[in-house]
Amino acid sequence: MLPRTILVIASALFAASPSARSTNPDPREIHASALVIDTHVDTPQRFLDESFDLATVTPVAEGHMDLQKIRAGNLGAEFFSIWVDPTRHTRFAHRALRLIDAVYEQARKHPADMIMAFSTSDILAARRSSKQKLAALMGVEGGHAIENDLGILRDFYRLGVRYMTLTWSNTNEWADSSGDIDDKAVVHHDGLTDFGKQVVREMNRLGMMVDISHGARALGSGPAQLFAHSLAFLGARADSSSSEHNG
Repeated sequence: MLPRTILVIASALFAASPSARSTNPDPREIHASALVIDTHVDTPQRFLDESFDLATVTPVAEGHMDLQKIRAGNLGAEFFSIWVDPTRHTRFAHRALRLIDAVYEQARKHPADMIMAFSTSDILAARRSSKQKLAALMGVEGGHAIENDLGILRDFYRLGVRYMTLTWSNTNEWADSSGDIDDKAVVHHDGLTDFGKQVVREMNRLGMMVDISHGARALGSGPAQLFAHSLAFLGARADSSSSEHNG
């Protein structure tokens, strides 16, 4: 699936006079003037498992991201997804830390093109740099990665994780997923357990966005702050679709 993007349009475009706005500006000019932020890309798996380097130019059929595509697409900031496949790994936090390290290694290898970012100020500073560097942030996809430990959650935040998807396609010990909600063999929690609510409160305290992509319907009315990579529930029945919301 192609990454989902947020376009933050330059304020000058909105401040233009009515006559200027009626001249049908070139969409490419609008795109070039925007700060483009993508909230989800799975490339860290390739960094770690395939030794993929962002300097390698690849066909779109082999991958949607490399430095050439980043520049051509005017991408300003990227949330690299820290996703641990629960069907392949058992040491969830360890795998997540290796993926985080793989993102940092790309920034180390390409300091002229990419920089780790931890705040909106960092994103803007990267954009204003002479080469308009890519601001690299991270989001953990699937709360199982914290292994039921708020200390690990805090460590992820310290390392630069700025959102966490409460579940992936699997219900974990404290939050329900839409991916297995109809599976009678899976123990569900009617949304969040008491510990799940503690996780959300701690995320709010830290300033870590709560992402409910993949979340079950019972998560839809409470903690949502972000839909990083969701589809409309009625329009597309996919595991990443929150039951009640658009992405």
